Amino acid sequence: MKECLYIPELETERLLLRKLTAADAEDLREWFGLDEVYTYWGRPASKGEKNPEELFVDARPWVKRKPSHDFIWGMELKSTGKVIGMLEIFDVENDRMGHVGYRVAPRCWGQGLCTEALRRAVAFIFEETKLDRLEVTADVRNTGSNRVLEKCGFRLEGTVRHGKMGTRYCDYHIWGLIRDDLAAQP
Repeated sequence: MKECLYIPELETERLLLRKLTAADAEDLREWFGLDEVYTYWGRPASKGEKNPEELFVDARPWVKRKPSHDFIWGMELKSTGKVIGMLEIFDVENDRMGHVGYRVAPRCWGQGLCTEALRRAVAFIFEETKLDRLEVTADVRNTGSNRVLEKCGFRLEGTVRHGKMGTRYCDYHIWGLIRDDLAAQP
C-alpha cells in the first residue's frame, strides 16, 4: 500500500475513517477480494486484494519512493471495530483535483455507510485541503454507487457509452463535485 503524506482520522456517527495497517489484513480478507465487490469496479480483484496481507509488504524496500498526496482510509465500523470498507481520494493532481473510489463489504451494502463516509471525506477535502474538484466514474448499472454519489452532492457530468473503465468495456457515468457546488448546497 502506498505511503500517503497525511491521513487524518475522520469520524462519523457509525464510522472511523483511518489509515489502514497490517493488523487490518484479517478484516480485509473477509470481503476485499470477493468477486461481487468488483462487479462494477472495472477490473477483477488483484492478487493483493485477494491476499490483503501483501498490501502491507514492500516488495522492493530498497526503492526510495516519494510519499503520495492521495488519501486512503479504512472504514472501521465503530460498533465492531472491524474494517468494512475503503475510501480513497487518489490520483491527486497538483493539489487541485482528485478521483474518488470506494469499496464496502457486501454484508454492509444498503445501510448508508458509504454515503456517511463519503460525506465526511468530502467535507474534509473541501474544508482542509486545496483540492477544488473531485471526480468519480461509476458503471451505469451500479445503481447503489450512483445513488451514493447523488446523495453526496456530486453532479452527473456525462455518460461514456461503450467506454473502457479499468480493463472492462461498459457504459459509465462521470460524476463531479467542486468546492463551489458544496458551498451552494443548503
